[in-house]
Amino acid sequence: MKSEIPIVLCKLEKIFPPALFDVMVHLAVHLPDEAILRGPVQYGWMYPVERRLYTLKHSVRNMARPEGSIAEAYVANECLLACSRYFDDLETRHNREGRNRERVDLTVGDISVFQHGFDFLGTSKITYLEHDHNKMVCYVLNNCEEVVPYIEYVIPYMCLLQFLYYLLSFGCNV
Repeated sequence: MKSEIPIVLCKLEKIFPPALFDVMVHLAVHLPDEAILRGPVQYGWMYPVERRLYTLKHSVRNMARPEGSIAEAYVANECLLACSRYFDDLETRHNREGRNRERVDLTVGDISVFQHGFDFLGTSKITYLEHDHNKMVCYVLNNCEEVVPYIEYVIPYMCLLQFLYYLLSFGCNV
């Protein structure tokens, strides 16, 4: 890979205009050397370092003495952390319930179609279009075990009503 990258870039320079080749394209020449020097990628990953520096940067209060205010903020944070673990009656970030509710009671709701294991948060007032509402009704009627006795009770009457409508449409006296 180390020997092939310069050749590939030279061939690409013959095809594409020079404006395409910037510092990032030239970086490909040095990447194999960096990989050999660094080893596995986790040792060169800068995200944890950058994240920690971000929190330290925001703890600076006195720009004249940044190291002192970082140390002061670090000690204050450690004290609050130690104290918060001993207060069970006080809600802290270590003992409060998480935002994602992982264990939801599956028996909530009367109909099995609605026992899906999710606890919805937010508004309960939702308006549906008529087409969507008809799809939902059809889904419940086709997939819900609790509706089967109702369907078995109603279908004979529906057939009778359709037959009567059929007779009346031809002008028969019933």
